[in-house]
Amino acid sequence: MKFQLTGKYGELAEIRNNVPHHGIDLAMPQGTDLHSVMSGTVEQIVDYGTKNLGKGVFVRNDDGTLSIYGHLSQIKVKMHEHLYAGETIGLSGNTGNSTGPHLHYGMKDVAGHWVDPTPIAEKVSNMQGDWWHHPGQFLLDKWNQLGDKVIGKENEIMFHPLLDMLRDGLIWLGHTLTDLMPEIGCAITIAAGIAIMFTGNFPKYVTRWGFGMMGVISWIILGK
Repeated sequence: MKFQLTGKYGELAEIRNNVPHHGIDLAMPQGTDLHSVMSGTVEQIVDYGTKNLGKGVFVRNDDGTLSIYGHLSQIKVKMHEHLYAGETIGLSGNTGNSTGPHLHYGMKDVAGHWVDPTPIAEKVSNMQGDWWHHPGQFLLDKWNQLGDKVIGKENEIMFHPLLDMLRDGLIWLGHTLTDLMPEIGCAITIAAGIAIMFTGNFPKYVTRWGFGMMGVISWIILGK
């Protein structure tokens, strides 16, 4: 293990008022680079001052579990930022209720219950400090991150404006058709009257002129 495990899960200690420890502690020099153990999204950033975790970051992992990083000296992520495993979270420190520089790592399951992170203590320890001991995974994660950002930017520049234009066009067309309904109705009436007048034998069906006149009168009245 890269760093010494100084605080076990569930242990009782006077500094915690004999409340069971909801995580593990790893002693490390202040200012050590801290990296995300798993891929996930920053759900909460806290600063409790001299109490509890001090400065901490809560990351909702992609599998639904929650990772909690506490006692940081500096935080380098933002709310709702998505992180890939190995990306920098911040620097270790001695903030909050702490007796020395270390990282507190806690974990909750999908249902929100505390779980023992000891089985992944080795992984947590190895994710601190120099991340370049896994260069292949690091480059792959950075490539995926760049792809997400490029796709997001394309949507922002091209796709979203096109949708806005289409929506505005449909709204304009709807309003225009609504405004022209009287004129459209009159035009249909006139066209029907003219078609009736000039269909068949005009002298024989002279009464069809009446339909045409009705159409003209309707247009004059409705047009006003």
